[in-house]
Amino acid sequence: MFDVELKNRIILDNAWWTTGTVEASVRRAARRAFVHPFLRHVRSGGGVAAVLSGPGRAGKSILIKQVIQLLLDSGVEPQFLVYLRLDNPAFANMGLIDLVDHALSTAGVDAGGAGAFVFLDDVHNIPEWEARLDELARARPSCRVSAVTALVPEANMDVMSAAAQGGKHKGPGPFAHVVLPPVLFAEYLHIKRIREKLFDTEGRLTDLDALNDAFVDYVNSGGFPEVAFVTDGPGESPVDVVSKILHRDLAGLCGIADQREVAKLMTRLALETGIETSIENLSKDMSVAKNTLRKYLEFLEAAYLIKRIWRVDGEAKRFQRQTRFKVYLTSPALRAGLVGPVGIADDVMARLAETAVISQFMHSPTFERLYYAFWKKGRKHKHVSLVEMPAKGNTPVKCIELDWSNKAASRPHEAMGDMLEFLDENRPSTPSKVLTRNMSGKRFVGEHEIGFMPVSVWCYAVGQVLLVGPAKKTG
Repeated sequence: MFDVELKNRIILDNAWWTTGTVEASVRRAARRAFVHPFLRHVRSGGGVAAVLSGPGRAGKSILIKQVIQLLLDSGVEPQFLVYLRLDNPAFANMGLIDLVDHALSTAGVDAGGAGAFVFLDDVHNIPEWEARLDELARARPSCRVSAVTALVPEANMDVMSAAAQGGKHKGPGPFAHVVLPPVLFAEYLHIKRIREKLFDTEGRLTDLDALNDAFVDYVNSGGFPEVAFVTDGPGESPVDVVSKILHRDLAGLCGIADQREVAKLMTRLALETGIETSIENLSKDMSVAKNTLRKYLEFLEAAYLIKRIWRVDGEAKRFQRQTRFKVYLTSPALRAGLVGPVGIADDVMARLAETAVISQFMHSPTFERLYYAFWKKGRKHKHVSLVEMPAKGNTPVKCIELDWSNKAASRPHEAMGDMLEFLDENRPSTPSKVLTRNMSGKRFVGEHEIGFMPVSVWCYAVGQVLLVGPAKKTG
């Protein structure tokens, strides 16, 4: 006989079985642009689970409830929508298939769950969750199974590792996988209703200064829905959100003994986002063993809090053994939550703008193909901010140079010498870009066509393309 307390717990988490709707707080919440793409995976089923992953505080649990509401609105009977929070200790000693079968029985759904949708929140609490989730989806193919996790699926970590070495990988695993990133700049402008004030009906930008002001606000507080989109009261601050991520969420995700060391490392990386470093330097400065430090970095990357960008040399060749790398926060707002906001004229704003560029790619396959170039020529060190490499082959797709100072547009050969040398050597397949504070246009520098675009405009435009298709001309 199914335990009464567990049955009551399941009923409590599925209030729509009685009310016919999700809770009011979810209905009021801003709807991320990723709701409908994930809903398409949810509806597919057929023995393949849909997985939604992403960093803590990005709004994954709310998105799942929004998907449930859309299914209710489309006519799905409430009892056929089953939601389980797997961080609940009451479920700890149950096998996943048994737990889901009990939940379906509680809902009054026939054995096998034909026609039902099952949503498993915090699935990473299940040991070997990927294997168990795959078993469930295959065992109940007529029941559409979805799961939420704050960790990169293990097979995706294999992709990251293999990409860094230029090798083969196992692929993304047996799931339909969607990454929910921190809020994109295009989403921020749309949900805050800023976009219509800054662009005309033809999509042309009318006020770059105001867009840059919005970009600075985004860098400081725009990454997390509970900060960015609260309209009825003060809401959370970036400090509150980052404190929860470091001191509560991380504790629940990892088996690392010294949480303080991880938080200390995270703080350092936040201060140095966009700066090249190495295991050797970090180990020496923090007095932490190299293997332990590697484990910490791998965990922070698996938890979607940082992104390591690996090196290519001046001939765009990947290194067999990567010893140096750049680390970026996956949201620049993480830094503001740790050490306070920055202004548009602050020196660190250049690196935070570069961090924002990285974060716009987080849910895209391009995310794993971003590198930076660093090489020596004589006694000089040469550097290109970002290089997009192809999935196959060694010819770069394009270079992206960050120039918050606007020097490149007025003195290109002086400010862009390293990039021009890299372009001469490697001949990328598409025109490269220089992202500036407020300079725009196209010009040939030597024999290379270079596009100049404000960082804020680029972040908006790439978000529009990735989310809703090609945008209209932005000016």
